[in-house]
Amino acid sequence: MPFTTPAIHQCVTQTRQETHQAPDEPFAIAQAHAVMQFHVACRAKRCPRKAAALLTLIDAGRVVPSTSKPS
Repeated sequence: MPFTTPAIHQCVTQTRQETHQAPDEPFAIAQAHAVMQFHVACRAKRCPRKAAALLTLIDAGRVVPSTSKPS
């Protein structure tokens, strides 16, 4: 099913539990950026998929984790 807007995709992302599962293999950097955008409403502590994307971006030096805000 194609998603025409990010808002529609996000709605589907939040309602399908399987979309929050951790990937079998680490994300590529471009994939990690896309996952972070689509899981913007998720907390990395509760969403294994966003956590995996965040770790990829941290390892690549694209994100510096905040020490004052929750992930």
